[in-house]
Amino acid sequence: MKITESLTRIHAHLCGDGSISFYKTSEKDRINRAQIEYSNKNPILLNNFREDMRKEFGVKMTLRKDKEVIVKSIKLAMLIKENFGDLSSRKWRIPHIIKTSQIEIKLEWLKAFFEDEAYHEIKYNRLKIKSVNYNGLKDVQDILNSLRIVSKITGPNCDGSWYLTIPKFSSIDLLSTFKKEQARKGTFKKSFCL
Repeated sequence: MKITESLTRIHAHLCGDGSISFYKTSEKDRINRAQIEYSNKNPILLNNFREDMRKEFGVKMTLRKDKEVIVKSIKLAMLIKENFGDLSSRKWRIPHIIKTSQIEIKLEWLKAFFEDEAYHEIKYNRLKIKSVNYNGLKDVQDILNSLRIVSKITGPNCDGSWYLTIPKFSSIDLLSTFKKEQARKGTFKKSFCL
């Protein structure tokens, strides 16, 4: 697949709040099914994802409960998996073709992923991402390094997760269009293990 800005955003959102699942069904006309899903409380992000999927693959995603969009297609799920690999929480990676693309593609990936996974800690002027996927965070850090943006990965935490932190976030001109407040209270509070 040719890497476009819309395909880059699709990949980033599938690494963030999206998923691809394959499962058996008892339907008369088929045995196997696959579903591509993206969940978010922000209707603008849901609509943007639907539009990117329509533009890239010509599919119409179904909106469910005003918080997720889905499309069932084994062919499309296999196409995405063949080109991008396993996109599950612990295994997603950023393909080399995105990591070495022009700056606009890198920024589209970062912004889309940050919309799902990041939190701007205004008090400390830093952006934080929590993930159980260390290698995925290293890929994010590789892109940041290529843009000369300083970041740090810490962990593992007691729950097996890692943090990627971007300090002095408000001073980074390349990411100045990204703004997001904390989605859930306590999401980034320090946890202690007994």
